Amino acid sequence: MKKIGLIIVVVFWVNGMFAQTLSVGQYRARVLDYNQDIRKSQQAAEGALYSLKSIRTGFFPKLDASGNYSYQIETIEFFPGTDLKHDNYGIEADLVQNIYSGSVVRKQYHVAKLQHAIAQLAVEHTVDNMIYAADVTYWTVAANGDLLSLSERYVQLVSELYHIVSKRFEEGAISKTDLLMVQNRLKEAELQLNTSSTNYKIALQSLNIMMGMEPDAKVVLTDSIQKVLWVPGQTTLDKALEKRADYQAAIMNIEIARMQTGLVRSRFLPQLVVGLKEKYGTTLINIDGKSKWTTTAYAQVNIPVFHWGEMRQNVRMSRTQEETRELERSQLKDQVSKELNNAWVNVIEIADKLEIVYSSLDIAKDNLILNTFSYNEGKLPILDVLSAQVSWLQAYTNVVSVNYQFKIALAEYARALGGGNY
Repeated sequence: MKKIGLIIVVVFWVNGMFAQTLSVGQYRARVLDYNQDIRKSQQAAEGALYSLKSIRTGFFPKLDASGNYSYQIETIEFFPGTDLKHDNYGIEADLVQNIYSGSVVRKQYHVAKLQHAIAQLAVEHTVDNMIYAADVTYWTVAANGDLLSLSERYVQLVSELYHIVSKRFEEGAISKTDLLMVQNRLKEAELQLNTSSTNYKIALQSLNIMMGMEPDAKVVLTDSIQKVLWVPGQTTLDKALEKRADYQAAIMNIEIARMQTGLVRSRFLPQLVVGLKEKYGTTLINIDGKSKWTTTAYAQVNIPVFHWGEMRQNVRMSRTQEETRELERSQLKDQVSKELNNAWVNVIEIADKLEIVYSSLDIAKDNLILNTFSYNEGKLPILDVLSAQVSWLQAYTNVVSVNYQFKIALAEYARALGGGNY
């Protein structure tokens, strides 16, 4: 037995050497570095930046070049004795500057700036959500690891009791009923150990996959489920709204809707462009076949006159979008208020619950020690010892469970505050 115990210790020591240690902060960083949703939101922000730069070009002159060539197969007489040439060709450069278009370009540029800012806020919002998800995954593994250790300890306790009862049965000091009760409880403990082991392995696989590692990679968590990492203070709704990326994006969406209404109006205002066109080639009526340079300066005005009330209807439709965005902002504000206050209540109530479960565990420990001692002295039946062991197991399970609930409550409160880095 000593050799077997030594082998088990060596195996765990070797596994520990090859397992990587991981704190909750390190795990967050790895998840953020690997997560595809964050990368997609970053790509969306980059795309919004390129869109902004593209719209900005509308403020500057545009230069286009074109060329043409044609061959007239038939011979056409322009006037008696003079035919048009068969070859016609030309190259043309056109420089155009937008002078006035109802401020369409300027408004489009401001809309694009807001859309880029919203895309950046979407990255922040995704990061906050992934930090919360990483915390939940990390503490799930930590809690299941503690429950696995607890199950192993429980099996050890029942096994020790089984050996004592077996020896007493062999000596004829007790009936077989006591032996069967302990034996049945041992099998129940082993079944629970199997379930705890399965839950821990599945949770560990999820943890590894979320940070881009092999599912069965060896990991040792350095932060305990019972370790205090952050003590929050109550925050007002206004401060939380200032930090919430989704709420700030909702405000910007209202501004975009207002600008969209202005864009609708702008499309029905006069449009003025000026340009300079330089052409080299044959003339339109090509008699002599000679090429020449021609320069044309021009201005073009487009004034919408009557469109059967199209602008009025489009403006009304756009204003409905403004109202919709405002309602969405108000709805989100209520949602943030609910999340913030519910999360704070959970933090306070679960903190109080922690004191209860720790006190209950102390009582269960003392009760188990006293009942075990009394049984060994022949003063209590085996059923009282088994009951004390179950009470101890339940009390310890409650400690792990409530500590897990507290960690999740803290993570939810941090997310409600609009920032996961706490």
